[in-house]
Amino acid sequence: MGIRMGMTTHPAAHGRLNLFQRLVRQWDAIHPYNAAQAIRIQGKADVPAIRTAWHDALGSLGLGRAHVERDRFYFEHLNGQLPRDVVRHVTDQTLEAFLSRELNRRFDEHDVCPFRPFVLDDDGGNHYIGVVYHHWVADGVSIRGLLRQWFLCHRDPDRARREPLQLAREGYWSLFGPHAGRWTLGDGVLNGLRWTSRFRRVRRMNRKDAEAMSQAVTIRRVEDGLIDCLRDVTRAAGVTLHDLILAAAAEACDKHLPLHSHGVRHDLAMGAIVDLRPQAKVDLSNTFGMFLGFTTTLCRTDDLYDWPRLLRAVATQNAQHKRAGHSQASVLRMAAGLVAGRVLPAERMVDFYRKRVPLAGGTSNVNLAGTWAAEYHPAPVLEYLRFSPTGPLMPLVFSTTTLGRRFNLCLTRRSSVVSDALAKRILDAVTNRLDRVASDGIALM
Repeated sequence: MGIRMGMTTHPAAHGRLNLFQRLVRQWDAIHPYNAAQAIRIQGKADVPAIRTAWHDALGSLGLGRAHVERDRFYFEHLNGQLPRDVVRHVTDQTLEAFLSRELNRRFDEHDVCPFRPFVLDDDGGNHYIGVVYHHWVADGVSIRGLLRQWFLCHRDPDRARREPLQLAREGYWSLFGPHAGRWTLGDGVLNGLRWTSRFRRVRRMNRKDAEAMSQAVTIRRVEDGLIDCLRDVTRAAGVTLHDLILAAAAEACDKHLPLHSHGVRHDLAMGAIVDLRPQAKVDLSNTFGMFLGFTTTLCRTDDLYDWPRLLRAVATQNAQHKRAGHSQASVLRMAAGLVAGRVLPAERMVDFYRKRVPLAGGTSNVNLAGTWAAEYHPAPVLEYLRFSPTGPLMPLVFSTTTLGRRFNLCLTRRSSVVSDALAKRILDAVTNRLDRVASDGIALM
């Protein structure tokens, strides 16, 4: 069942390419910088109706082909121009195999939409709907809004959105700069200088591994209800679930990830992706785009061999990130990367990031409680999965998602650095640590 929502009525909106979007477009020139999200839905797919709903979703939200003109972009509305089978129906591949190819397949931004929607049949009589997207055009929040509209146009059309989304006309400095609060320019510059020094003590990929950027994905689902137990344990210990996940990921990377260590390079640096929308000076809830920042956490060698000490160190740093507005202040490091990309050729940028931003891994953690997905869970929405790209900065990234009592870890990895077998060992290490925390609690004193 689809809903026709007037695909030709909305004038094209123009937006300004923000700092992170311009930086990501530089990364995309090195290797496709794609991301993906998918929903597992109960029952067999009605493919024709799902395809109709996709067209209705794009039209009603005012999305289509994305055109970039200097520092601005806009969506060309489709007016029914896309072929009806643009939603690919996948029947002969697992979700892992399909996305392991799609994350490496380049978008031609001049000819096609920055979205590749798909329907994929699983082996249990259910199906996925999802989208691989050109990441510069949207963050995870925007894509969740697009998937919401697609799902509702198909399943619950009376609740579908009727108005087009907006595009941001203000840049990062205006939205998240020091005048917006919670950080100062002086502190931001000083923190950037500190990290320049700290990165000299951090393990990094060797040159050959850094240049091999092909990606693959591995999905790990934990036992239903474990996430509730972990939330209770972390709350009692005075740390957050994000602290726990980041510390467990760092511990696994330390034990299993092949990183180059020599001289004073024995510490580990982990990155975390942060949604900046709540920090903006204006309401961005109806704005389609990319509004992400990041923080960096240092794990010293002594911390990595003592679990309570490691978790305490991670929690302390994460609390400091929030107090000092480090995710907003990451605009300064983005600017430095953008300048470097303008003066260095693409082949030299990989080595630039290997030396200047030697991250072992990254995390992106989302809890969908209180969102539209939770309203339709546990049926017909069975599960929500997210897949982040590694980009030129790191060999792997964990995208963790909670929906009700379900929790999954989607690992995106450089396939030449982290094999299928090594991915299993890394995920085993993370989930084993989570199981032990759930059963034994956390002793931080």
